[in-house]
Amino acid sequence: MSFSPDHHNPDKTLLDSEHLGPLRIQKALYPEGNHPCHAVIIHPPGGIAAGDHLTVEIHAQANTQALITTPGATKWYGSGEPRHDGVHDRSRHAEQKIRLDVGGTLEWLPQETIVFNRAQARSVIDITISDEARMIGWETLIFGRTASGESFCDGGFEQSIRCRSQEDLIWQERTKLEGSDPLFHSPIGLRGYHSFSTCWAIQPQKSPWREASISTLRESCSSMAWTQLSPRLVIGRALGDPLALRAALHNAWSLLRPLIAARPAVSPRLWAT
Repeated sequence: MSFSPDHHNPDKTLLDSEHLGPLRIQKALYPEGNHPCHAVIIHPPGGIAAGDHLTVEIHAQANTQALITTPGATKWYGSGEPRHDGVHDRSRHAEQKIRLDVGGTLEWLPQETIVFNRAQARSVIDITISDEARMIGWETLIFGRTASGESFCDGGFEQSIRCRSQEDLIWQERTKLEGSDPLFHSPIGLRGYHSFSTCWAIQPQKSPWREASISTLRESCSSMAWTQLSPRLVIGRALGDPLALRAALHNAWSLLRPLIAARPAVSPRLWAT
């Protein structure tokens, strides 16, 4: 998927996409005018099963503005019954790779990710951002379907997030959780919760974060813990139930969007369905 300026109308962002396999992109949407271009990633099978390998590559060129979301939660399905010794067949892992090459302004705002019991999954989010680029992104992970009485007691999930600016690594972290992992209940882990969110916001090299803006985030979105990891990058994190996390992220986005994208927060209509 590529976002590029319209040569006939430089105030408009165009979308061009190619696909191989089940992933689809809905047509370019412009609910806010020529900017930004809204795109919805659709996965008709409805979830990622054992043995599936999905790759999403996105390029937002300079002077473009794009918002990407999904119509519903991403689901990582269970990979079958565990073996008698409790060890899963590693060959049946599911994998998703997301590559974000950001030269303009990109909002990466997928809905939640649900990791079913017995899922064996690996997720990689790799971000390359230019000195002039801006970005807002988020990720919510939910382990097990607690509303249906299912806990994440068996399986495994690994995720890595990496962000580079030119050749410099500005952020990297890894998450690895096994079914019934003690970290779910540890006071230095998830403290009894089975869902958490991460939100990140990146400013251009020449316009780093100001302490006053970070203080506003901490005061107006106190349900998330905010940390400045570099002059350009601020990270927000939260633990809680999925509905509370969604509300916290939407609140954070409403504060971040005017700062990052220089436009008011107009929620995609899809979020209300």
